[in-house]
Amino acid sequence: MEWMNQYMADAERLIMENRVDEGLAILHGLLYEEPGYASLHNHIGWAQLYFRNDTNQAELHFRAAIGFDATFAPPFLHLGTLYNRLGHYTQAREHFERGLACEGANRPALFEGIALTWEMQREFGRAIRYYKEAIAASAGPEFNQLNEGIKRCRRKRWVLMFF
Repeated sequence: MEWMNQYMADAERLIMENRVDEGLAILHGLLYEEPGYASLHNHIGWAQLYFRNDTNQAELHFRAAIGFDATFAPPFLHLGTLYNRLGHYTQAREHFERGLACEGANRPALFEGIALTWEMQREFGRAIRYYKEAIAASAGPEFNQLNEGIKRCRRKRWVLMFF
């Protein structure tokens, strides 16, 4: 799979350079070689969600990735993000939580996703609890962003108390 991962890295570079069509063409071509490769489906879903805003295609490929390898964490994070964007908070939370059980999961991002589901449902106490979990699981630069989530929830709770 090393050769395939190299092609996927090339496609990702093209997509990041805003040459999305070229990158997706490479990824779709790889499907003929290895249609059951979870990472490949995750890459296609990632490009569709974040660069094309095609939620239908993104969901299709994230679900395929999970179907081919339910221990592969990234599609759970991305599918949860997709459902958050669509306002399907219960589904989003379910996928974030399933992702937490996977080895090598991006725990701070998954906890942040859960926090966002609660925040959008005006469950600010629960949201704060998950932002704190994300901070505890973090060892990177995302601390400030997560801390801002806590502050935002506290402000919202205060402001909405009067409405």
